[in-house]
Amino acid sequence: MTGVLISALSFVLIIVLGIVLRATHMLPEDAGEICKKLMMNFTMPSAIIVNFIKAGEITGIFVWILLLGLLVNIIMLAVGTVITKGRPNPERALYMLALPAMNIGAFGVPFVSGFLPPIGTVTVSVFDAGNAIMCTGGSYAFTASYLSGGSHKFDPVFFIKKLVTSVPVMTYVIMFCLSLAGVHFPQALVTLLQPTANANAFLAMLMLGLLFHIEFKRDYMADIVKILVIRHMFSIPAALLCYFMLPFDLPIRQALVFAIMCPVSAVAPMYIGLCGGDEGKASAANSISIILSVLEMMLILVLMKL
Repeated sequence: MTGVLISALSFVLIIVLGIVLRATHMLPEDAGEICKKLMMNFTMPSAIIVNFIKAGEITGIFVWILLLGLLVNIIMLAVGTVITKGRPNPERALYMLALPAMNIGAFGVPFVSGFLPPIGTVTVSVFDAGNAIMCTGGSYAFTASYLSGGSHKFDPVFFIKKLVTSVPVMTYVIMFCLSLAGVHFPQALVTLLQPTANANAFLAMLMLGLLFHIEFKRDYMADIVKILVIRHMFSIPAALLCYFMLPFDLPIRQALVFAIMCPVSAVAPMYIGLCGGDEGKASAANSISIILSVLEMMLILVLMKL
């Protein structure tokens, strides 16, 4: 147990390092965005490829895991739509876009890769492929159209373009299809990409620290607490269902628990702002959810005896 806590603490310390570097101006203001670009275009795709290769042959059950990632988002988007009926559009945008979508790529993948075998990382990567369909544009497209009274229409060309230009999403899709087809990759590819893949966890946690933002405004806290409570009212039962009821191997079920308990998507504040919501409030909710998720991940590691 001590080893698990120390390993988990190492992730926390990297996040704290990012916060300190930003607060002391030791790095430029855009350092967090630079880390995000490096992670999204280099270290995360490398980590995805390496873990798919190490996991070996992928079976058809992963199609269901991808659909599960999509379904979780659709359910929470529907919940946000229903519970905010009659409220002003800025508030509706906040709930509709902050409730669904999980920060799996920057948070879940590096965390799982540190504690579970490669099949666990593949699981969260495939789950994130379904999650990404919504959090990289699906939820925003629906919310913008729904709240605009028809002035914004769903643009399938724009939506598909956003997906195919996302390097992590396309890496998920390509590796998933190739692995499902039984394609074998040379070990030399792992050797080539392993150093870059190893940097993903550090870069992801550092980025979270550099982008960490909390404003303790009184008018923020009520909505933030409600959002986080509603997310947990759904995520905790969903995680328990995945762990105890799904007919998958233990590492896959463990990985799904981690995926479902991930914090609010890092891109949610941007989309909330585009829909007329309070981006500052959304950023604060995102940062607080990261703190909660770190504590919850540590608790999950202890309970699972990893």
